[in-house]
Order: sequence, then structure tokens, then C-alpha cells
Amino acid sequence: MQKYKSSCIADEFEGWNEDTVYELDDGSKWELISCVHSYMYDYRPKAIIWQDGGKYFLEVDGISDKQEVRKCH
Repeated sequence: MQKYKSSCIADEFEGWNEDTVYELDDGSKWELISCVHSYMYDYRPKAIIWQDGGKYFLEVDGISDKQEVRKCH
């Protein structure tokens, strides 16, 4: 797994919610495709997109697990 990009969530982060789109400061948007629910509130937390082959994972500061995402076009 390698780091694809580092940024921040563009606004409020309210945890993992199925089918949620997370926008980063650079304007890219990433849709959660994992079936996960967990709540954590933070405003503009740091975020890292990791790449593993053809898959991407979002890591958000303060949450220990990464979740699979896909880039929205």
C-alpha cells in the first residue's frame, strides 16, 4: 500500500456512513464503498488516500481504520 495523496476533509467529518461522499481540500471527491457505520465528529481533519493496486482507501486522523473508497468523477 502506498500513499496516493495527503489533504484534509473540506468541511465537517461525521464518521463513516455508507454511500457518503467525502470532499478533500483539493476538490477531489471520494465515495465510501465499504459497508461501515461509525460516528466521530471533527472539523477539517487530516486525510490520506492510500492506493493498493487498483483500490483506494481513506484514512482520517483520529480513526484507526482505513475504509475503501472510489473517486467520484
